Amino acid sequence: MLTPTKALAITAPVFLFLAALAPDARACGGCYHRASETESTVVTGHRMVLSVSPTQTVLWDQIEYDGDPSEFAWVLPVKKGARVELATDAWFETLDAATTVNVVSPRLDCAPAPGVSNGGGCGSSSSFRGLAALSSGEGSNDSSNPSNPSNPSEPVTVLHRGTVGPYETVTLATDTPGALNLWLEAHTYAVDKDVQPIIDAYVAEGFDFIALRLLPDKGVRAMKPVRVVSPGASTTLPLRMVAAGTGAFVGISLFVITEGRFATKNFPGSVVPAKDLSWDHLTLDSNYAALRKAALDSEKGRTWLTSYAKLGALLSPVANPTSFGAVRYSSAKGFVDTIGEAYINQAIKNGDSGPTACSASPETYADGSVVVVDPCPPGAPEPSECPAVQENELDARGLACGDADDLAVALTGLHPRDVWLTRLDAFLPRAALATDLELSPAADQSMVQNWLSPAKVENEAEACRQALESESSFVFPLGRGISGGPSRGGPPRGVTVALIAVGLSLLAGMRRAQRSARAAVRG
Repeated sequence: MLTPTKALAITAPVFLFLAALAPDARACGGCYHRASETESTVVTGHRMVLSVSPTQTVLWDQIEYDGDPSEFAWVLPVKKGARVELATDAWFETLDAATTVNVVSPRLDCAPAPGVSNGGGCGSSSSFRGLAALSSGEGSNDSSNPSNPSNPSEPVTVLHRGTVGPYETVTLATDTPGALNLWLEAHTYAVDKDVQPIIDAYVAEGFDFIALRLLPDKGVRAMKPVRVVSPGASTTLPLRMVAAGTGAFVGISLFVITEGRFATKNFPGSVVPAKDLSWDHLTLDSNYAALRKAALDSEKGRTWLTSYAKLGALLSPVANPTSFGAVRYSSAKGFVDTIGEAYINQAIKNGDSGPTACSASPETYADGSVVVVDPCPPGAPEPSECPAVQENELDARGLACGDADDLAVALTGLHPRDVWLTRLDAFLPRAALATDLELSPAADQSMVQNWLSPAKVENEAEACRQALESESSFVFPLGRGISGGPSRGGPPRGVTVALIAVGLSLLAGMRRAQRSARAAVRG
C-alpha cells in the first residue's frame, strides 16, 4: 500500500547520535482478521514513516488489503513506555505524491523538409511544474480512556485501555511464553497459528504490545493510519510481524526522516541506473517501470530501492533538475513551495486540522540549527500552563495545525536544517519477512532525484515522420509519475504529472510549420 543540485557534504555532528542507536525500539505491526463468508482477506501493502531523533522514535503505519474482513486488528510489538496515537491521511498522501518518480520526455528534434524552416523541434523544452496530486481522506480526533490494569496475578497485564479515533486500543505486557497468544485468542483477535512463535520471540526479547481493533465499513481498503511514539532512538523495523496476514508478496513504502540519508543495513539496496533510462517517442513512455521491477526483483526479491533522498525537502523548496524552476505542490490553496505546507493544506482539506485556525508556516523553521522540542507532550498540563521553550529550542507547536501535527511530531528532537527525507520501496516475498529490517546512515550522502531525464531515446525518426505527416500529431513532452506505490512495477497510486507551459502562439506556429513541411513533401 499499502527531482540541478550538487551533493551536500554531511558534517560529522549530524551523525553523532546515530552511533548510539539501539536496535530495540520497534513499532510496526502484524495484522489479524476474520474474513467474511464470501471472500478472503490478504494484506497487500504497508506505507510507513520512520522518524528517528536522539530522544524518540516514531513509526507511522497504514495498511492496504484486499477483501472485506468482518473484523480487523493489529498487534504491534513496542518498546516499554510507547504510546499509540492517530495520524492523518494527509501525511501519507502528501509524502507519497511528493516523492513519486517522474520521467520527463526529452525534446523531439525533427529536421524540416528541404527549404522549410519550422522554427524549432516537434517538442518544447519549456519549464515544468511538478503537481503533487493529493487525494482526499477523512479526519478523526484522538481520544483516550483511563487505563484499566488487569489482575496482577494473570500472566498478561493490561497496562492501558483506550480509544484512538476509530480504534479500540489495549497495551499488554507479559513475560510468559504463550500467554499473549492465549489472551489474544480469548479476546477474539484472530491470530494466525504460524505467527504465534514470532509473538513469543518478541515476548522473550522484552517487548510490550499494543493491540488495535477496527470494524471497517464494507469496501474499505485502507486502514486509518496510526503512529507509535517510543522513547529513545532506534532504526529497526520488525518485519517478522509484518508477515502476519500477508500473501506471497507484500509491498512496502518506507519514508525515513532523520539527520542524514539512510539506507538498508542487512538487506540489499539499489537505485534505478540513470544511464539505462530511455524514452520512446512513439509510445510517449519510458522504461522506468521495467528498470524498477528488475531492481526490486534482484537478490531474490529482497532489494530495497531508494527512489528519493533530499536534505531539507520537508521545509524548503527543492529544485527540479529537468527544468529551470522549483518543484511546486498542488494543495487546497493552490500551488505551494514545500512539502510541509502541502501537508498542512491537505490536512485542512481533509478535515484533519479540527476547528483550530491554522497560521502555521513550516518554511520559517527550514534553517533552524537548534532542536525542535514539544513543551506540551500528551499528559502535560493545559497549553497555557506548559513551559516556554528555551532560546536554543524551537517550539514544535509552530509546525502543527490543530490535530494535524504529524510534521511537528516527525521533527521533534531534530535540527530542521539537517533533516533528510528518504524514500525506500520494496516488494518482498514472504520468506524475506523472517528477518527484521535494520537501517543505518548511507555510505553515499548525495541526493536521489525523483525528476528524471532519460539518457537515451527510441523511435525518434518515426515520431518525426508521423508528426510531419499529420497535423494532429504534435508531440507534447510529458512527465509521467511511475513509482507511486510499493508494487513491483506499477502502475502507481496517485500519479504525479508534469504539465508543459506551451503558449497558444507557439502551438499555432508549430502547426503552420508542419503544414508547410507536408506541402513541401507533396511537391
